[in-house]
Amino acid sequence: MSEETAQEVRALVTKGAMGGSLFTSDDCRKTYETLLSRGVEFTDEPTDRPYGIDCGLRDPFGNNIRFTQLKS
Repeated sequence: MSEETAQEVRALVTKGAMGGSLFTSDDCRKTYETLLSRGVEFTDEPTDRPYGIDCGLRDPFGNNIRFTQLKS
């Protein structure tokens, strides 16, 4: 992307306006415990779901982030 577009995207992310992100983890509960021990504040603790285990947090800008351990 152009530098102008990149600046616009950075501005939106900084405002928390980019919606959410989803990451997968081999061990959702371990990822949760590691991040929790480093001071990350979660919006949802690891929870069993039909598709696997997931948890949620917000980054410092207010963007939603979810970690999911998918069922095999």
